Amino acid sequence: MSAPLTGLKKDGDHLLLRWQDGLAARISVRQLRLACPCAFCVNEVTGERMLDPSSIPASMSLKDMQPVGHYAYRILFEDGHDTGLFTLEALRGLGEGAQEVGP
Repeated sequence: MSAPLTGLKKDGDHLLLRWQDGLAARISVRQLRLACPCAFCVNEVTGERMLDPSSIPASMSLKDMQPVGHYAYRILFEDGHDTGLFTLEALRGLGEGAQEVGP
């Protein structure tokens, strides 16, 4: 289990994440959209990504983020997509591979 999430902030076409252990990352909204784990974006049987990356604009924003219990966020994208639940572990993984930001 990763360190608890302590900060979450929309920043234009990026999302800023801060974790209790000090990791702070800036993830593009497009990267989040491409990583969506929902059944429309990933085949539930094979795990194959079904989303065509060329169909996602280079720059996009978030309309909203809604917590789901204490384990995930439902992200609503400006393209109308809103069915993916991003677990804290998935967000942490994306954050570890993203641009780190300072305090």
